[in-house]
Amino acid sequence: MLSRRSLLRAAGATGAGLTLGTALPAAALAAPAAPAKPGKIPHGALLKTTKETALWGWFPVNRPSVLTVPSGTVVKIDAVNQSGVSSAQGPVAYFEALGVPADKVLPELADIATIPRTPGSSGHVLTGPLYIEEAEPGDVLEIRILDVSPRVPYGVNSTGPNSGVLAGKLLKESSTRLLTLDKSNRYYQFAAGIRVPFKPFAGITGVAPPSDAGFVSANPPNRWGGNLDVRDLTAGSTLFLPVFQSGAQFYIGDTHGAQGHGEIDQTAIEHSMSFTAQFTVRKGASLEYPRAELPGHMVAMGIDADLDVALQISALQAIGYLREVTKGKLSDADAYALCSVAVDFIIAEAVDGNKVVAAYIPKSLLP
Repeated sequence: MLSRRSLLRAAGATGAGLTLGTALPAAALAAPAAPAKPGKIPHGALLKTTKETALWGWFPVNRPSVLTVPSGTVVKIDAVNQSGVSSAQGPVAYFEALGVPADKVLPELADIATIPRTPGSSGHVLTGPLYIEEAEPGDVLEIRILDVSPRVPYGVNSTGPNSGVLAGKLLKESSTRLLTLDKSNRYYQFAAGIRVPFKPFAGITGVAPPSDAGFVSANPPNRWGGNLDVRDLTAGSTLFLPVFQSGAQFYIGDTHGAQGHGEIDQTAIEHSMSFTAQFTVRKGASLEYPRAELPGHMVAMGIDADLDVALQISALQAIGYLREVTKGKLSDADAYALCSVAVDFIIAEAVDGNKVVAAYIPKSLLP
């Protein structure tokens, strides 16, 4: 267990988290996007996932940019989920065995499957890096999520004896199910009488880590984001990430059609999505851990391999935010009490090495 001094240092308290003046980040979001520079890619740029733009799951800090855009640019990324890509029979045969016709399988998956695997990388397919001009270490990258939409009408959930929080305690055999969207993209028919609402988001959204972090797998989330699996990062939300490298170097992957908090069997509904967001560099901001803004909540995150420590960091992040947004009118004791009586601390990620505890702070509490 970390000492209080170590926790405070890890959480960035006192004054923890994002500093965007005295207003909520919502006020900062209203700022106009930076205009595109002559000769640069304009708003509405498209980034496709191909053998040239994809890599297996890790976060290099020196990979050449697959797309460079000015701050404020809206980019649509045609991402892919890794389901079937690493299967021995290949993605087409994998999906055909589940009942998907070959002509309904994304054609780029077969090419992506031939990308060499870097030792230590996870099984996720990442797209990137997207290089955002003006971003420098110490800045904050604002990712305003505008749309997440399906590229195919189906997703997969798969688990097995060694998967998730019940590894070695429940299943004797692997289990894989194909889940298909209804014609209006409202739900998946899970079983007779059971419908799972379609709520798409990207499980992995991250930036290049600090150079001293060494080799960084995409499996455990960390301060640079990555495999956060915060299920509410859907269209209409905004993710804020600290920047550690020039250009931020944004990566995306592991897109989902639906997921419960915690993702306890190791997978969500693994579904290839198009992800559209506006990427804006916030100068003069400060952030130790990822933060998010939802329509009704601010979300402060704590991340650690120890669930207790992740909770403690999340609490310190939330307390620091509450003190900051109230201009210091709340004491530590006030903010601590407010977190206890009005803030939900949710296990957003439980199965990928590091745990993510997300503090959901209702905006209705705030001045």
